[in-house]
Amino acid sequence: INNIPLDDEKTFKLYQEGRTVGTFHFESDGMQKYLRELKPTAFEDLVAIYALYHPGPMNHIPSFIARKNGREAITYDLPVMERYLKETYGVTVYQEQIMRLVRDIAGFSRGESDAVRKALHSSRHYAIWKAFKEKFIEGGKTNGYNPDILEKIWNDWEKFGMYAFNKSHAVAYTQIAYQTAYLKAIYPIEYMAAILTTRCHYNEKDRIKLMDECKNTLTKYHPIV
Repeated sequence: INNIPLDDEKTFKLYQEGRTVGTFHFESDGMQKYLRELKPTAFEDLVAIYALYHPGPMNHIPSFIARKNGREAITYDLPVMERYLKETYGVTVYQEQIMRLVRDIAGFSRGESDAVRKALHSSRHYAIWKAFKEKFIEGGKTNGYNPDILEKIWNDWEKFGMYAFNKSHAVAYTQIAYQTAYLKAIYPIEYMAAILTTRCHYNEKDRIKLMDECKNTLTKYHPIV
């Protein structure tokens, strides 16, 4: 299972159509809706939408989808940001992106950028976060950047940063999710049978949902069944 292709056509069609009931971490109604709008075409798209689908970052999903599909221009507050935000269409998604950007924009050390990550992820460190903001603005000004733009960048990070994911976490979870989607797309009968077996202890509502998914998926996409 660890050697399956990460660009399988049937698997991405499943994601694009939001047929993710029974798959890992992507089966909620809200996620299905966003997948149908996003029309993911690469594994990196799935990693990003997984990371964004949480309180705080979720506000960035409409813009992420619009940029992915060419309905909104991909812009960067500063040219230096393109290097790290290109894969997410100019939207800051991961903690690692912020860590790299504070180093490149404001001259933070590696240790300081990791401290920013920790402060970003915990309300208990708000005082530290505020102190880093001042350092970011001053460091950016020293490097020739407009302080108003620096203020906007920091405020954007602050709005969603309390729930920002690190990319390694998002990739690991998305890989497992993709594996389940691959099995559902390629081996629908066997996969749904396994899901029904492992979830037999679920409540009646969930069992009915899975049975409906079996009927809808197998009838529509595998009529020979």
